[in-house]
Amino acid sequence: MEDREPAATSGRPTDEELSRRILDVGLDLLHEHGYAALRVEHVAKAAGCGKAAIYRRHADKATLVAAIVLAHAEIGECPDTGSVREDLLEHALQNQRNQEGKGVAAGRAMSAILEPDVFALIWDSLFRVRRLHGERILDRAITRGELPSDVDPDVILDAVSGLTLLRHAIEGVRVEPRQYLALIDALLSSPPRLLGTPEETD
Repeated sequence: MEDREPAATSGRPTDEELSRRILDVGLDLLHEHGYAALRVEHVAKAAGCGKAAIYRRHADKATLVAAIVLAHAEIGECPDTGSVREDLLEHALQNQRNQEGKGVAAGRAMSAILEPDVFALIWDSLFRVRRLHGERILDRAITRGELPSDVDPDVILDAVSGLTLLRHAIEGVRVEPRQYLALIDALLSSPPRLLGTPEETD
């Protein structure tokens, strides 16, 4: 029957192999067609299984795409070189690796990530963890005296990650390490500060 899962005999894929193949071909189709045009039946056909095999693993298209993203993204370690400059560079390069080639944060895959139903499913497992890494980098820099205690971490992290997003996902241009360092050096030499209360800014 079409919806029967291949048995782990006669050279057919095991359950684990099929699960991985679904996610791999799903990423290819996501890049090719984008989220709106992606169909579960297309993924099933490319993976060599029935739709039921996919729905047993993923409740709907958003859940499938979230699983595709999480299977192919690299959270990476939180760098701790002893230098905020080098740590921010490595943090930026990990973001870049996730957006290069057929990375899960590149091209049409990035558009899929920004779909509300998908984003909600991957926020805690991916983006929140990456953000916490960035915040730890800056917290350590404050402790070491490399940054003032009232530095605005959101502006620094948004500026660095925003450069990657704009260049890679939108313009299709690769950011070189020296360009990241030029931006990081500018942010560190005159770090943005937290906004005070309205009374303090008058």
